Order: sequence, then structure tokens, then C-alpha cells
Amino acid sequence: MADAAKVLSVQALKDFRISLINFVEEARNALGGVDMELKRMRDWLERDQLGYWQMQVKRRHEAMMEARTELHRRKLSQQGSDAISDTEQKENLREAQRRLRVAEEKVEIVKKLIPFFHHAAAEYVSHATPLADHLTGGCDRSLATLERMVLSLEAYLATQAPSAPRLDDLGGAATASPSSARSSGTTESGPADVRPDADATLTPEDAAASSDPGDRS
Repeated sequence: MADAAKVLSVQALKDFRISLINFVEEARNALGGVDMELKRMRDWLERDQLGYWQMQVKRRHEAMMEARTELHRRKLSQQGSDAISDTEQKENLREAQRRLRVAEEKVEIVKKLIPFFHHAAAEYVSHATPLADHLTGGCDRSLATLERMVLSLEAYLATQAPSAPRLDDLGGAATASPSSARSSGTTESGPADVRPDADATLTPEDAAASSDPGDRS
């Protein structure tokens, strides 16, 4: 039959249902954890990293301008005197320029990472959404189906089977006394044939002979 199933253990269905419940719970927690991690990463890139390095570019640019101004002042004071050196101011300016370039490179890197992250997150969501939908609807229907199967099988197993007739009752019904057989017009070989001959006919002469008073005496 198309609707028939070979069930060897109701407990196996119960264990499978419990395992499915645990899987659904763990999968939902995993998806929720990934969603939180994606949000945290997006905020870290767009707010923390990009904002931080943009602020560093501004501050380091100001520091470079201060170092350049200090070098210019040093050169003005150096005029007409060989005793004044501007080596330290030049080194400070080079260091400020290097730090500014590092900050500007960080900003460019973060700006490149943001669209790359959004593309990867969108690809993940496209693959995770069907699983999340199935965990929300499909697995709930599967759990309900398993519950109905278990209840139906337990109800079937609890059904009392009809009792078989006892052997002594069968023996008493099969045995009949000879007197009862004779009184019912039957023999051990079968019922007696007492039917009249359907082909025999009674002629008027036979009827007159049978009604003759001399014959009865």
C-alpha cells in the first residue's frame, strides 16, 4: 500500500523528534549569533574604524602643519647664524608626514572593505534566509507531524485485540449425541434424504386401489 509504513520502534520516533527539537534550537541560536556578529562588524567598520581614521587624518594633518610652521620659524631664526640647526624640525616634519600618510591609507582601506563586507553579508543572508524560514515554519510542521504519528501509534498499540475462542468450546460444539442426530433427521454421514420423488405421479387407478377397504384389512 502507498500509505503503509514499517515502524519498528515508536521510541525511535520520539528520540528523533527530540533530536530535531535540539537541532532547531541550536540552528536558531547560531543564525541569531551570526546576525549579531554581522551587525557588530558593520558598526566596527563604518562607525569605529572609518570614523577613527578620518579623525586621525584631521589631527595628523594639523600636526604636520604645526611641524612645517616650526621648521619655517627655525629657518627664519637661522638666517645670519650658523650655530642654529633645523635638523630636529625637519625630522619632526618627516615623521608627521609619514603618520599622515598612514592615516590616509587606513581610511582608503576601510572604505574598500565596507562594500566588500556588504557584498559578503548579502550573499550570506541569501543562503541563510531559506534555512531560517524552514526553521520557523517547516520544522514546526515536521514536529507536529511526528507528534501525531507517535500519538496514533501509541493509540494503536493500546488497542485490545479480540480474544480467540477456547479449544474446549470448539470441541463441545463439534461433538453431537446420536439421539440428537436421529431426532433431527440426520446421520453421522449426513442428513437423511426425505424429499418425495419429484417425477412420481399418482394415477386415478392408484388412488382407487389405495382407498380400497379390502386392502386396509
